[in-house]
Amino acid sequence: MKLEQKHAKTFRAISVMVLLTLTVAACGNAAFAAPVNDGMIAICHATGDPANPYDEIALDFNGLAAHANHVDDLVPAPANGCPPVVAETGANDGKITICHATGSLTNPYNEITIDFNGLNGHSNHEGDVIPAPEGGCPPVTVTPAITATPTMTATPTMTVTPGGTGMIDICHATGSAKNPYVLITVSVNGLNGHGDHAGDIIPVPDDGCPTQ
Repeated sequence: MKLEQKHAKTFRAISVMVLLTLTVAACGNAAFAAPVNDGMIAICHATGDPANPYDEIALDFNGLAAHANHVDDLVPAPANGCPPVVAETGANDGKITICHATGSLTNPYNEITIDFNGLNGHSNHEGDVIPAPEGGCPPVTVTPAITATPTMTATPTMTVTPGGTGMIDICHATGSAKNPYVLITVSVNGLNGHGDHAGDIIPVPDDGCPTQ
């Protein structure tokens, strides 16, 4: 066999090995894709209304502390959204489990459980996985998935549905100085439990929810 042929054969073998390695690495990273840690978290806020038991709202980590005593809230919100019926009651103990990024290749995460106040300190930790996956922290560094950032437009309207059930837009107080209110739509009948929230603004002002 000529020298050129030997070199060509060797090159092809090396190319195949490199391609296989890259394919395995890509598949491994895809298996451990995780949400981007942007300092926000979605929760299911318990309304007390059996017909509409939860409002899904997005809060920054600082605002989550205001929900520490809401024992029926679901924190975080399930990946497929808030359930249409009441889930486990008393499940919210004011704590959350996260995967804290260590920067180590051999031990990339520490799984820790912290209270909602402590979570605020992780808002700038882009490598953290929040919340921790159900199966525990991954053994390799995850690849952040690209997610759309939810936006809310303040439109102070009240609509009446057939049967006389009214809905109203309110500014729900988060307790966060950075994001003090989120706009949500609730039932006029009992205000879905928001009538007793002293910080809420009911209804939404003409110029929308305050930003500070």
